[in-house]
Amino acid sequence: MLNILLSKIWDEEQVLTDWKERHRIKISKQGDLSKSENYRGITILSIPGKVLNRVLLYRMNASVDAQLRDQQSGFRKDRSCTDQIATLPIIMEQLIEWDSPVYINFINYEKAFDSVDRTILRIFDKI
Repeated sequence: MLNILLSKIWDEEQVLTDWKERHRIKISKQGDLSKSENYRGITILSIPGKVLNRVLLYRMNASVDAQLRDQQSGFRKDRSCTDQIATLPIIMEQLIEWDSPVYINFINYEKAFDSVDRTILRIFDKI
């Protein structure tokens, strides 16, 4: 029964309004609770919405994964920073051999969600 309903949602690209319902709450971290950086926001989804999100994630992962290069390791199953460290010298070697410029970008996402502009998130709430 659930499979039929999820397939219908997938085919028609229409999600029941109740399934989209979510509640954003803040959980306190350690430190001065009068400062916003000492809170972490989470979103609570409805149970059917969670199931739908998991199905969508599963269906999209295979498609997206097939399109990514082997050198792309971020947010992929069974891949890690160690894979990137091992891959980088190989890529650099090839680019030097081809006399091509090498551009490297390292990004530290530590506390990335703490720095998200909350006013933008409120705009997404209205969508």
